[in-house]
Amino acid sequence: MKIFLCPALVDLLLFLIAFAVMYRSGEWGLSVTQCAWLAGLFQLTYMPASVVIGLLLSRRNARAVLLVAVLLCTIAGMATLLAGEFIPLLVAYGSLGIFSAIFFNAFQSFMRAEAAPGDLRRTVGRYTLAWSLGSAVGILLSGFFYRCGFLTLAVLTLLGGLAILGVLLRHKARPLDALSADEQGERALAQAPPVNPRYVWIGWLLMLAAIFLQRPIQTFFPVISAKTGISAFMASLPLFLQMAVQALISLAMIRGRHWLYRRAPLAWAHGLAVLLALAMWWRPTFLVCFLGISLSGIYMGFVCYCSVYYSSNSGRRAFNIGVNEFLGGLGSLASLLASQWLMKRTSDAASMYLVIALALLILLVIQLVVAGRARPEVVARYTARHKSAPG
Repeated sequence: MKIFLCPALVDLLLFLIAFAVMYRSGEWGLSVTQCAWLAGLFQLTYMPASVVIGLLLSRRNARAVLLVAVLLCTIAGMATLLAGEFIPLLVAYGSLGIFSAIFFNAFQSFMRAEAAPGDLRRTVGRYTLAWSLGSAVGILLSGFFYRCGFLTLAVLTLLGGLAILGVLLRHKARPLDALSADEQGERALAQAPPVNPRYVWIGWLLMLAAIFLQRPIQTFFPVISAKTGISAFMASLPLFLQMAVQALISLAMIRGRHWLYRRAPLAWAHGLAVLLALAMWWRPTFLVCFLGISLSGIYMGFVCYCSVYYSSNSGRRAFNIGVNEFLGGLGSLASLLASQWLMKRTSDAASMYLVIALALLILLVIQLVVAGRARPEVVARYTARHKSAPG
């Protein structure tokens, strides 16, 4: 379990940095377009790095790659916080995108190798819980310590990086010849639908949907708050609660295996998220946005768990996760550009919530088409090729 401190701490640092950077952008008076490109550059560098590292990773090299990635993330994160001008900030934040992509791809390969056969659902649940809680705490710390200055935030980043290195160096890895979840898929429960290889595609679409909801909110809400006089701490609270609720739902998903490989839960989750986004668009007061952003964590917890699980339980797992992370970057960039375009076009900051609602509806339709009932012979062949340990 201690190894899951790593993604928790890395996301703590990334979200601490991201919130501080975007809130400061609002204080600097940067335009919506500048803020979109600042956050978007992180994703532009994150995407190709995810695909490349996904092709290169293996069970043997994942730990070494992790150590290097943590060191580089720490350095780039401190440089981002200490950058006093826009161009150095762009360079440092873009570099952080590369190094964080390497970390998350490497950790998910490492995580599967550390999981015994049949333990994948618990491992994915712990992973989603860890990074969600880390993100939540990072946002809250950023809001709390923001007025202490960026040097204080940089010191916190350094301490976090050293703690992650300590956890990795002290961790005793499973023997390379021990069978793990990286070599064996996990079968469905008796009362659940069989593992459907089509759901790798659903997992990728879910990643797009989750990011389309989260990224504009995490990027523009701090900027809008700074420009309207809402304190950094108050602005951090709904974002903190979004990630905290996401963490609790991901924990519940460990026992919610019967929700996997089904179409109905996809529709329910997306329906909730669309209603919340429309409510925030229709009535963009701080209270409504506070509640809407916080409750959207229910959706985020479900789809983030499913996305990682589907990608980790079929086919070329390291490649699947690489595509997952790439699509996370692509969705971030697309959502930021679409949101800022409509926000400028309408001169209404709440327009980003309308973009979110429309995107989720479109992605839901595509998911339901792809998730059409699998041909029995396809599932049978897949099950025969991937004999599984009991889940």
